Amino acid sequence: MTERGSAGWLESDGLTSLDASELARLVDRTSERELRHRLIGGVREVALREIFRRMPEYLRPARAAGFDAVVAWQITGAGAGDVDEFWIRVSDGRCTVLADQPGGADISIRTDPATLLRVVTGNEDPVLAVLKQRLSVRGDLALAARLTKIFAVGPA
Repeated sequence: MTERGSAGWLESDGLTSLDASELARLVDRTSERELRHRLIGGVREVALREIFRRMPEYLRPARAAGFDAVVAWQITGAGAGDVDEFWIRVSDGRCTVLADQPGGADISIRTDPATLLRVVTGNEDPVLAVLKQRLSVRGDLALAARLTKIFAVGPA
């Protein structure tokens, strides 16, 4: 299929139809440089939209019991210093992607699209991404630390 270091799979319309296991495998086989290069423009938009569309599917409701927070995701690299924002609310064991920006976020996470894709596919540890300064977290850090426990990361 795709050779190591190649991100041809990101060019296809099939990105939205890949299952979690195949996506994780393809991300793992793609070089960091190629992944960052390809996640520009229209592909970036498709990838981000797909990540956040799927986010409610990866919530572990039993582990999310008692968790109540609004999370603002700030994704850099939109061009000219712009940042794309996505908002989710996790409450009552459910995850909802919010269409409108609420008054404020309990947790703000800022990263680039390649790091986000590597984290959600289980190819990069979010704690290491923070230590490498590729991901930053602000707000309620105790709640933020629980995010990796309440969401399934990588293929099931």
